[in-house]
Amino acid sequence: MVRAILFDLDETLILDHPVSHHALRSCALYASSWYSLDTDRLVQAAEEAALRLWQTSPVYAYTQRIGHSAGEGLWARYTVQTHPALKTLHDWAPGFRVAVWQEALADQGIHDEALCEALACRYLGARRLFPRYPEVDALLKALRGYRLGLVTNGVPDLQREKLEGALLEQYFEVVAVSGELDMGKPERGIFEWACQGLGVEPAECVMVGDNPERDVAGAIQAGMRSVWVKRGFKPRDPRYRADLEVKSLLELLPWLAQGL
Repeated sequence: MVRAILFDLDETLILDHPVSHHALRSCALYASSWYSLDTDRLVQAAEEAALRLWQTSPVYAYTQRIGHSAGEGLWARYTVQTHPALKTLHDWAPGFRVAVWQEALADQGIHDEALCEALACRYLGARRLFPRYPEVDALLKALRGYRLGLVTNGVPDLQREKLEGALLEQYFEVVAVSGELDMGKPERGIFEWACQGLGVEPAECVMVGDNPERDVAGAIQAGMRSVWVKRGFKPRDPRYRADLEVKSLLELLPWLAQGL
């Protein structure tokens, strides 16, 4: 019988990719007030530059292990340094952010160091929006009979900021952040840590997330049920079959009501 439910955060409870795209577009529109340029092309170039330059990070392997992305590197503060790599990122990231805009603007023949620095700073503020998916409030209120936990990959200060900014802290007894525990999804240890904190066995728990390779695969390895939320950003992975696939989190309710 299910006694506890673990949730992923980004793109499961709160919007992530759409907000990042919105912030990039906001920066591109600002740049267009100074130069005549193609804003769509600038956004795409910035996304591509971020992905490429992120791989040059001196601690890239660490970011992959804890699930911290290039997009998050554009706005994480790295003020909580639970691992030496986070201090490295704190020192390295400001140059990375400026370099992203240097490459993106250079794609259209624009070379303006002051503008690049302004865009890097502007993104830090523009990205700090934390909208919840519309069904989240109703779902969490309906799950009051279950013990709830959150299992999220990322660096400590950023994931905690998202959770606080989305006003979701009150719902979860346990929050497992990969950068705090130095282990990330799909490692079974992070799921087991959350279950221990909730006082349940993995077999009594369901993991809900949008990423088959991290959320579903990790749940399977840990011996718990899984629910894949199809938000449209991650394709189905035939290697990791979830017990339930949903487009809205509210589809969980009738499934749980079966008394699994």
